[in-house]
Amino acid sequence: MTRSTLVCGGGLCAAILVERGLGASLSSVFYMDNCAVRSETHATYAIASDLRVSGGSVFSIQSSSWSAPSREYYKGACVFRDVAMDGGSVLQIVSSTFRLGFAMLMASTLTVSGGSWLVHRDNEFRTAYVVYVVKENGVAFRDRSVWSILDNTLTYGSYSPNIRT
Repeated sequence: MTRSTLVCGGGLCAAILVERGLGASLSSVFYMDNCAVRSETHATYAIASDLRVSGGSVFSIQSSSWSAPSREYYKGACVFRDVAMDGGSVLQIVSSTFRLGFAMLMASTLTVSGGSWLVHRDNEFRTAYVVYVVKENGVAFRDRSVWSILDNTLTYGSYSPNIRT
């Protein structure tokens, strides 16, 4: 997806709605490059679905801008049931701006294994949380996996459209 704008103006909607899981496998690639995502409630909503990146695949959001100002719990976020990466895969968030009411990524569990990489590089985050994992002990990094956090600007606090940066 390149140079696209996704907008949801209603109170109970998501700019990106996932109903049956979102995945990249077997050396596949998903790129969202130079896109804008605007929503009143959720940027991405997949509460009953997982995000899975496996088999040497790449899932990348780059040079994009996301905004979802809702401050309610579970809202103003990219919400998934579980996020799992394995098999030397990469989930990267690069050179993007996130102004979200709650969290850039929210999931019940986050599992990175098999030499995979979770990358946050050169981003601007204005949100209460960059990553929020619901389950206690719900984060697992195994088998030479890496979480790389480089050159990001983190501004704590919920985003409101009335806040000027």
